[in-house]
Amino acid sequence: MRLAPLISLCLLATPAMAETGYSCAFTVACEAAGSCAPAEIQTEIGTGEDGVMAFLEADAAPLPALTLSDEDSMPFTIATTAPGAESDLITIHADGTALRSRHPADPGSPATTYFGICEET
Repeated sequence: MRLAPLISLCLLATPAMAETGYSCAFTVACEAAGSCAPAEIQTEIGTGEDGVMAFLEADAAPLPALTLSDEDSMPFTIATTAPGAESDLITIHADGTALRSRHPADPGSPATTYFGICEET
């Protein structure tokens, strides 16, 4: 069995499948009309020939994302949605600071804003 094709296949299943993108660490979470608390959320955003994909958590499946900013401009902004679950808006500024807002589908759940840092990959 040849290992090269197997290794290539394994790499395609990761966020590294993208040609370029961002690796983000969100460290503070604030609920709407609530308090703030420490958070540990890793997010990967990849852009490639097939568009933008977002891995909103380390173990999450990729979600297609809509780019809301002009190509190669800052801030870089994307939106994602999981059918029947939630939607997210992520904005990354030129200095790497990032803001992510999560909007649950359940009207009884509060929206949450996350603050963090993103690095280009």
